[in-house]
Amino acid sequence: MINWIALHSDAWTQIQSAKASDRLAHALLLTGASGIGKLAFAEAVAASLLCDQPEADGQACGTCTACTWHASGNHPDFRRLRPEAYSEEQPEAEDAKPAAAKADKKKSEQIRIDQVRGLESFIQVGSHRGRRVILIEPAEAMNEATANALLKSLEEPPAGVHFLLVSHAAERLLPTVRSRTRAVPMAVPAESTARQQLADVQPPLRQGGLWLNRCAGALRFALELAQAADKHPNATDDAMAEVAILEALLAQLPLGERMDPLALAKTCEALIKGDQSGMRLALLIDWMQRWTLDLHLVRLGAAPRVFPEQLNALQRLAAQLNDDALQSFPDFLLESRRLSSHPLNIKLFLESIFSRTMALYEPGLTP
Repeated sequence: MINWIALHSDAWTQIQSAKASDRLAHALLLTGASGIGKLAFAEAVAASLLCDQPEADGQACGTCTACTWHASGNHPDFRRLRPEAYSEEQPEAEDAKPAAAKADKKKSEQIRIDQVRGLESFIQVGSHRGRRVILIEPAEAMNEATANALLKSLEEPPAGVHFLLVSHAAERLLPTVRSRTRAVPMAVPAESTARQQLADVQPPLRQGGLWLNRCAGALRFALELAQAADKHPNATDDAMAEVAILEALLAQLPLGERMDPLALAKTCEALIKGDQSGMRLALLIDWMQRWTLDLHLVRLGAAPRVFPEQLNALQRLAAQLNDDALQSFPDFLLESRRLSSHPLNIKLFLESIFSRTMALYEPGLTP
């Protein structure tokens, strides 16, 4: 199990010191890159605030009545606001991977204004045991109307009410929201620390370090995908699908001009089919963008960041690249990413992407 408090010990110490001296801001904005455990950390802060008998370092005891209620999701003094599109089974919705919506009704990926208005009675009614905690994640899922509806509560909350806002894109929040919160920046954990945390996971992960590279140090993503690659019982269906998509890509992309774009499109279509959210197609393009980044780096004589284990293939391919084609390819992928939520024909969409990828190695051609 990952110790998110230890990974972000500076932020934890800052919060607990303020709490001990009765100077804790009524609204904290936890910011940082995706996948570094901000939501898990916020959950630990919430548990600490609600606990009847916290430990000396501020961590929740885990055994008192309040901790039992919180762990079961039934604490009367705790509320969570999140978009409907994020499944309740998905504990780390901070990083915006919406659950597949039902075909008959697409669930909202925004926090709705009626969700915020529903907090009014909760905020005004007295606490059952001392403090009340409201966790909002991801905070940038609030549109302008929703954020404005929250402002009054952020400006003048009753005593004992604490807001925890989790965001990996704080620049998308209204300035008026940011100004009424205390920012708690959270850094990407040091690589050595993250690798040690993965090494301590039970049952052991076969390739934790490899997935940490692929996820650019985002430890939570690395853990999810490493478990999926190992077919761990806790692996989610989405993570299993993402690993399968990446394995399909890595079976063909290193072949360069010898890759089979039609066969790859067929394989990936089967892995994506049935995903109503469009998430898996978007993730496929994300991995294509990371592969292209490494091609650029190796072309410039630098080391690959995401796929260091593919160094030999990347060096061979970099020597064959059509510079004009490579220069325009990132923009093509960006546009493909934009269109990925509503492609008219997934198979043709994929064939176009992979055919253009193969054309990167055709001398004198700009696809």
